Amino acid sequence: MQDTSEQIQHQPTLPDALPPPLNTTNPLHPVADTPVYRFKFHGNASEYFGIWIINIILTILTLTLYSPWAKVRRLRYFYQNTEFFQRRFDFTGLPQKILLGRLIAIGIWLGISALGYWSPEVAPYGAVLLYLAMPWLLRATMRFSARNSKFANSRFYFSGTTARVYGQFVLAILITIATLGLFAPVVVWLYKRYCFDHLYVGQLSFKLNNDWFHYMTAIYIPIGIAFIVGVIAVFLGIGATLTNFAQEILGVVGIAYFALIIIVAPLTLARIYITTWNHVSVGNSHFKTDCNQWRYSWILLTNWILRMVSFGLLTPWAAIRLHRYQVESLSLYLADDPDQMWNMAQKDHNAIAEEISDVFDLDISL
Repeated sequence: MQDTSEQIQHQPTLPDALPPPLNTTNPLHPVADTPVYRFKFHGNASEYFGIWIINIILTILTLTLYSPWAKVRRLRYFYQNTEFFQRRFDFTGLPQKILLGRLIAIGIWLGISALGYWSPEVAPYGAVLLYLAMPWLLRATMRFSARNSKFANSRFYFSGTTARVYGQFVLAILITIATLGLFAPVVVWLYKRYCFDHLYVGQLSFKLNNDWFHYMTAIYIPIGIAFIVGVIAVFLGIGATLTNFAQEILGVVGIAYFALIIIVAPLTLARIYITTWNHVSVGNSHFKTDCNQWRYSWILLTNWILRMVSFGLLTPWAAIRLHRYQVESLSLYLADDPDQMWNMAQKDHNAIAEEISDVFDLDISL
């Protein structure tokens, strides 16, 4: 098979020679002569380290007031060094807007904390209120992030409604309760579907084309592997040398926890990444990733270890390493002309919901 990099070098540029359309009977399987274009990442760890260390120093010196500027600098670095079809991405969010949102978020957090301190019986209500606000925070964050993301001259746009996100939220709770948590991976599918099915770049819409079963297998296969490893370890006699039953149980729990850390967590994240991007389309084009789940897991695991042993100093290197692998494993069977994209009319969404999410330590991302 011809090397993909050679294919890219010899592809005619659009719109001089538009690629043929995808297979309309099955958009997940493009026709054979659809050109494939890979994503590239041009960042490097030494360059990003300078941005990262300055961000940390200034954030500390300004008592976190610089953090919105640090956030924008970080996002712009990763966006602007990501390339597709000889075009770069960009993040246009204004630090001043993020700072305003962050100050409001901190004020809300301090208010809830003060109420909990002076009236402990009120504290649970604050937690419930935050939990109920999570779907709204999710939607508002995605709208803000998409509105401030660009590919060349085309902006991203998120069209998900508040009613829709709360509907998915209620459905996720019902599924989890009704199945006693066994179908909890379906919640991941609902989340991913909501994210992609309401996302646009210019006039081209994204779509997630897989189903909940893909996420069931993505999560339960690593758990099954870890369980088998734990059972084998126990039968090999690791617990046989222990002096009593309680210690043996403790040993089994320790083995299970160790397997969870080194197998389940990184492998699950890898499989979710792969099953998602192998089933995402944008317009008539389809994404594909040649990411290897074991290599991705190894990168995650070693990144965690190296961050700990370096007391965080290798964080920039770990971030670049993971982002590069994610980006450069992606390719797109391109059946649309990027030059023909034009932007949808959008409101200038504020950053308040996104910063409330940050203050309360909520990780809301694609």
